[in-house]
Amino acid sequence: MLKLHYHPFAQYCQKVLIALYEHDLPFERVIVDLADPAQRAALAAVWPFTKFPALDTGDGAILGESGVIIEYLDSLAPNRTPLVPDDRIEGLEPRMLERVVDHYIADPLTRLVIASFTGQPANEEDRALIATAYDFLEARLPGREWGAGSNFGLADCTAGPALFYANLYVPIGERPLLASWFTRLRARPSFVRVIDEARPYRAGTPFEWPAGY
Repeated sequence: MLKLHYHPFAQYCQKVLIALYEHDLPFERVIVDLADPAQRAALAAVWPFTKFPALDTGDGAILGESGVIIEYLDSLAPNRTPLVPDDRIEGLEPRMLERVVDHYIADPLTRLVIASFTGQPANEEDRALIATAYDFLEARLPGREWGAGSNFGLADCTAGPALFYANLYVPIGERPLLASWFTRLRARPSFVRVIDEARPYRAGTPFEWPAGY
């Protein structure tokens, strides 16, 4: 049995949850509150960098890093469309988009959220970086139903949570292709499930939640 160490509100964990739901894979949940010293120590014993998600594969291996975990999950669901194409060249686009979203949307958003928690002024360079990533994605999306092409995959698992939170700090605005993709992501059953599971943890966060969001 797979065992996932995670938190339902964390966007990198949500990436992996979406993949698990897309592949309909059973797993054991270990929710980690990093503010709890005992739970933090327990996670460090599993993954010494004390970051989640971390996946216990059940055969003695521990995997960290959300993209790596998603590619491993593909190997467990051979009868389903892979989230990363088997062809090495075809796999470059979704892997690149994952890196762009992680580094230029998710990471600067985390810094903006930390600034909100601590009362520090937001770094406008982080907002600009997110806007640049939006523009990059807008330019890649013509002719695509999903992030990297016609099939839902790694780029979509990654972008759904990142855009959901980032849009509250840096609105997608007049980027019609990105906005349309975001609408499709929000309607995806796996994503809806992830967001619903995270709702109980919204209290105490610095996000301002619009009605119906």
